[in-house]
Amino acid sequence: MIFDYPVLQLIWWVLVGAVLIIYATTAGFDFGVTMMMPFMNRHEKFSDNDTERRLILNTIAPTWDGNQTWLVFAGGALFVIWPSVYGAVFSGLYFLMFTILWAFFLRPPGFDYREKLPSETWRKTWDWALLISAILPIFSFGLIIGNLFLGLPIMYDPITLRSFYLGHFFGLFHPFAVVCGITAVFMCLMHGSAYLNRRTESDLKQFFQSLQSKFTLLFLVMMTIAGLMLTHIPGYILLAMPAQPTLDPLHNVVAIGPGLWWQSIIASPLKALAVVFVYLFAILSLSTLRLGRGTLSFWLSGATIAFTIILFGTGLFPFIVPSSISPAESLTLWNATSAPYTLMGMFYISLVFLVIIFIYKFWGFHMIWRDKKTLNTEDVNENSHHFY
Repeated sequence: MIFDYPVLQLIWWVLVGAVLIIYATTAGFDFGVTMMMPFMNRHEKFSDNDTERRLILNTIAPTWDGNQTWLVFAGGALFVIWPSVYGAVFSGLYFLMFTILWAFFLRPPGFDYREKLPSETWRKTWDWALLISAILPIFSFGLIIGNLFLGLPIMYDPITLRSFYLGHFFGLFHPFAVVCGITAVFMCLMHGSAYLNRRTESDLKQFFQSLQSKFTLLFLVMMTIAGLMLTHIPGYILLAMPAQPTLDPLHNVVAIGPGLWWQSIIASPLKALAVVFVYLFAILSLSTLRLGRGTLSFWLSGATIAFTIILFGTGLFPFIVPSSISPAESLTLWNATSAPYTLMGMFYISLVFLVIIFIYKFWGFHMIWRDKKTLNTEDVNENSHHFY
C-alpha cells in the first residue's frame, strides 16, 4: 500500500470533511433560498410577490438536485469507511434520520409542481413545503452536531461487535444541541441571502443585501452563544488508547469534565485558528457587502461555512462519536475505521469519481451563468412557460 494505516485513516477523515464542506457551501445556499420563499411578501398583489418568488427559485432550480450528490457520497463513505459509526448513528437516530428523509421528499415536487396551477393557495402551499424541506434537515444536522459534542448514549457489545444506541428521541433536544440547530439555520439563511445578492438586480438585490447583514449577525450571535455554552457542557479528551484500537475498542482512556472541549480548542493553534477564521470571514463578508462587491461577499460567506465545519471536525478530533454513558467505548478515528485494504481501495475509486463530479459541477455552474450572471423579473415574465 502507498500509505500506512494511520495515514489512511487521517486521509479519509480529511476527505469526508472536505465533502461535507462542499455540501454545506453548495446545498447550503439552496436551503437558504427556499427557507425564504413563504416570506417574500414585499408587494400587495400576490402576482407581484409570486414573480419574485419564482425569480429566487429559478436562481437555484438548475443546480439544486446536483448539489445533493455530495450528501450521498458522505453517507456512502460513512457506511464503508466508518461502519460502526454508521450502525450506531443511523440506528440510534432512526426517527431523526427519517425526518430528514421525509422532508427531502417534499423538495422535488416543490420545484416541479409549484407552477402547474395558477391558484394562490396551491403555490403558497408548495412554498411552505419547500420551507419545510429545507429547515427540518438543516436544523436536524445542527442538532446532530450538538449531540456529538454532548456525547451519544452508545455502548459497545463485544459479542455482536457493534455499538448500540441506548437513548431516546426527545433526549436529543438538549439546549446546546437546539442552539446548534438554530445556528445551522441562520448559517444557511446567511449563505442563501448572499447568493441571492449575487444573482439578483436593483431593489431586490438591495433587499437581500439587508437580509444578508441581518442573518450574518444572527449567525455570529448564535455561534457566540454556542461557544459560551461549550465552556460549561461536559467535554471529552482521549488520554490513551489500546495498542490495536480497531481490535480492542473497549479500553480507551477518556477524561471527562466541564469545558474540556473548549480547553482542547484553546490549547491547539489549529483549532483556535478555525474559531478566528469563522468570525474573520463573516466580518469580511459584511465589509465587502457594504462595498457593493456581492460576488466576493458570497465567497467569503462560503469560507465562513467552511471554517464552521472545520471547527466542528477539529473540535471533536479524534472522536467521531463520544459515548456519554461509557466514555472508554467512544468511537474514534482510530478504532472505528475499516480495514486498510478497504480504505486504500475506496480511496482509488473515490478519487476518480470525486474529480469527475467536481469537474461536472463546475462545468454545470459555468454553462448556466456564463452568458447572464443575474436574473430579474423581466426574465421570469419572458420565460414564464418554462421557468419553475
